Amino acid sequence: MQTTTLVRIVRDPRSGEVHVPNERVAILAITQNLNRTLLRVRWEAGGECVIFPDDVDEKSCQLSGSRNRDASSHATELKY
Repeated sequence: MQTTTLVRIVRDPRSGEVHVPNERVAILAITQNLNRTLLRVRWEAGGECVIFPDDVDEKSCQLSGSRNRDASSHATELKY
């Protein structure tokens, strides 16, 4: 499981909790929906959410060589 940091404020639509830049998140899966890339992440404090790739730091988010069931049909490196 890869981790990265947020680069902008993100609100979890389920809980309403606000997550701030530089918070660490674990990337659980990369999915495609309606021609958009989405990241399923787990927050540091617990809970999961789907966010956009623009919300995370692309420099610290290298997925090469790490494939899981959900990401196996997509690129192995996160590209924007």
